[in-house]
Amino acid sequence: MKPELARQIAEAMETTPELLPFLPELLADLEELGASRRVILDLVRPLNLPAGSRVLDLGCGKGVVLLKLAEELGYHGVGVDAFPPFVEAAQRRAKTHGLSAKCEFRCADMLQVASEYRGFDVAMMLAVGAAVGDPARIVGLLRPCIRPGGYMVIDDAFLASPAQAPIPEYAGYSDHETALRKLASWGDQLVKEYVPSPEEVLKEIRAQTKLIRRRAEELSRKHPQAKEFLQAYVRRQGREAELVRESVRWVVWLLQRRD
Repeated sequence: MKPELARQIAEAMETTPELLPFLPELLADLEELGASRRVILDLVRPLNLPAGSRVLDLGCGKGVVLLKLAEELGYHGVGVDAFPPFVEAAQRRAKTHGLSAKCEFRCADMLQVASEYRGFDVAMMLAVGAAVGDPARIVGLLRPCIRPGGYMVIDDAFLASPAQAPIPEYAGYSDHETALRKLASWGDQLVKEYVPSPEEVLKEIRAQTKLIRRRAEELSRKHPQAKEFLQAYVRRQGREAELVRESVRWVVWLLQRRD
């Protein structure tokens, strides 16, 4: 894997390239690596798109959201992720659930191959915005992939206050008003915004951190040389909980392309 691509993957996963070989086992207990499949399903279902509608998921992780849309709504989809273990997990899950004919998963750099995809009904980018940039850049990457009138789903974050001091982990993020202005910079319509409560997010982070910590302890015993990186990742989860409580809000946006 090229160093720049490894850096992008690590940034999207909020870690360092040195930890990438351990991520499959470290995150083995987590199916969802970004937005909840329930949240995405609740946002997309009211659009009443017909079965067979085409969905593109850039940065699909283990593919659980795309597979859920295929299973529940009959959509057909393409998921792209640059991390081979996640793509392999998505392919195995598709086969297990009898969805291989509806969902294709490809291992590739989403920034390099996005231009190959056109005419989709929905394009998603869930929890990998840090690897792309601000909302304007994310929309700029997604909107050419969908037909006029199609939809974009973006799982991202914004700072809780305009006066918020800079946060190293969220250096490229802005306050809510600025984020919405950037989101609308292409002229598309914001259909719905979902902002979970800090309490809801904290509950999820704590549950995930418990699972990650257990895996990190097991991996540290097997790979002492990686103990420092593993412990740093667990600490990052604790730091994430602190930020969600005080300074950062998670958000999922649903937009419709307007031309």
